[in-house]
Amino acid sequence: MDGSLLPFLSDADLSGLAGTPDLLVAMDFDGTLAHFSDEPTGVHAVPGAMEALEGLAALPNTVAMVISGRNLEQLAHATMLPVHGPVRLVGSHGAEPADGGAANLRPEQQAWLGELRSHAEGIAAEHEGAWVEIKPLAVGLHTRLVQDKQLAEQFNQRLADFAATSELSQVTWGKDILEVAVDKTTKGSYIEDFRRAYARQPGRELRVLFAGDDTTDETVLSTLRYSPATSPGTPPATAPAPDIGIRVGGGETSATHRLDAPENVRDFLQDLLRRRDGRSAD
Repeated sequence: MDGSLLPFLSDADLSGLAGTPDLLVAMDFDGTLAHFSDEPTGVHAVPGAMEALEGLAALPNTVAMVISGRNLEQLAHATMLPVHGPVRLVGSHGAEPADGGAANLRPEQQAWLGELRSHAEGIAAEHEGAWVEIKPLAVGLHTRLVQDKQLAEQFNQRLADFAATSELSQVTWGKDILEVAVDKTTKGSYIEDFRRAYARQPGRELRVLFAGDDTTDETVLSTLRYSPATSPGTPPATAPAPDIGIRVGGGETSATHRLDAPENVRDFLQDLLRRRDGRSAD
């Protein structure tokens, strides 16, 4: 469904989230907490958004997370948060979490990453508006500044075709970017693994709230549990309520709700913080 046709979150949705025993609040960054820019290194979250996440992270049984395609160093800079702070930072689409566990590349992955970089840089050299972002586990071909969108699409397709010559490639199409990773981790697989690890605590089940704006976020939105689900051995009465997936802006999505822009995400997080903080004080 197109995200622009989805409902906004209701007062009942917010009240339910506020009262959820164990809650993961996971946010994409670019396009969700921050607006896009022609200069990604200068992007920061809209005022108040990160403060709301920090407030949620300080509450009992509440995990706050920012999970992004940016590498971990860039994500820490953009969020202006410490790498090892109360808000969990997860870079490289889940492959570079701040708390460790990042993938160690094998020699063949390192070699292929080098070939991908060379090929992407060769394509970008054909137009001054295209540029290559080098990440620890991937390369990204940015085409936002290429005015001819048909040409931009051709550039991305050429990189995708080259990437397809190796089974080591994980290709991700985004807004004005084609990214090729040499690790198969996605945002969706990372959050599923995190949920399973959390559930190893007796009687603990996470309800997940996730917001994102791009195709990479659909790896989460398409795998959330929109109907009640339990881990083996969990009594139905203690099962968490259905997850909530939020699409920021339009576009085809598996989400259940929408918000229009980063400012709306910020306002929502601030409202959730007030309500959940009030519940924890009761």
